[in-house]
Amino acid sequence: MQKIAIIGGGPAGLMAAIDGAKKGLHIDLYDQYNIGDHIRCAEGFFDTLNILGEPKYGVRFKVKEIELEIKKDYVFPCDEKTNIWMIDRREWQIGLAAEARDLGVHIYENSPVSKEKLKELSHDYDWVIDSSGVPSVTSKVYGFNQFYKETSGITVQYTLLGDFSDRYGSIKAALEEHYDGYYWIFPKSNNEANVGLIFFSENHLKPWEELERIIEKEGLSTYTKTRKFGGMCPVVRPEKLVYDNIILTGDAAGLVSALHGGGIDNACISGQLAIQCIAANNVEAYETEIDRVLGDKLKGEKDLADLVYSMNLGVLDGIVKMVRHTNKSIGDFGFLNGHAGAFEKFAILKGLMPKVFQK
Repeated sequence: MQKIAIIGGGPAGLMAAIDGAKKGLHIDLYDQYNIGDHIRCAEGFFDTLNILGEPKYGVRFKVKEIELEIKKDYVFPCDEKTNIWMIDRREWQIGLAAEARDLGVHIYENSPVSKEKLKELSHDYDWVIDSSGVPSVTSKVYGFNQFYKETSGITVQYTLLGDFSDRYGSIKAALEEHYDGYYWIFPKSNNEANVGLIFFSENHLKPWEELERIIEKEGLSTYTKTRKFGGMCPVVRPEKLVYDNIILTGDAAGLVSALHGGGIDNACISGQLAIQCIAANNVEAYETEIDRVLGDKLKGEKDLADLVYSMNLGVLDGIVKMVRHTNKSIGDFGFLNGHAGAFEKFAILKGLMPKVFQK
């Protein structure tokens, strides 16, 4: 029986643990904290490839509509093929951990993995799956931790308590002129929401000051802040995903969408693929499998993001307005669910109007 060590009890690590146990592997999982603690996430679960289905635990609601603000607000209904849920990430991960334990996974909480500990694990186990986030433990050993800092977006977020009853069941994303990125309002209940922003490229702005401005703009300044957190959003893959007998998954593998900053689905899938390759004694195929399953999606989202952030915002608003007038759902539009057709249509429009698409 192959022995597998997993570093990190997040989406990639827990999905790898569950799948590995089901395949009869010996799985030990090490988490720096208690499972579900220190969540740094807007908690939107985007199953863009329709692979994972509805989360088993922690679901608050399936998103019924997406409000997209550019120059004006446009509301897109979500149809059956748009798989976006708001979840409680802590509850979801605790549920997955309980499932893993029931399958025989040994979970060691409050067990951080240092550079020295990683070297021990790589010696004692057949394979180590690094789902430690960014910068990954592996990057500290192999000397590429600076890579994440140079290629990641930056996110900041508050959890607010207040009246969100008029927004419950929907999520909002808003683009602004003065930075490449967007801000969001993701309600978790009638009286709680995650409000944050992401910068996809460097700028002169101070992210927390920008978020305070956004909270004022949205009329939320009297609401109570219960959590303040942020971090790096790794949207570029490292040069390699396998280092000796260590496999990078999830954020450690740079598998976050460059379009919307979501990465839970990609992380889950990467954990499953890592186990699939280990069980088949074919780890050398792991990067090929990542490309096969996630490559087109990630590239398409990156291409569309580059296009959107090169546009004049007024032109983008006009395009979205035309699309909204067709009464299409967000699934037909493809802006947030990775449909290749959306990328192609935007590329065609850019080719037709090259001058007006420049800021």
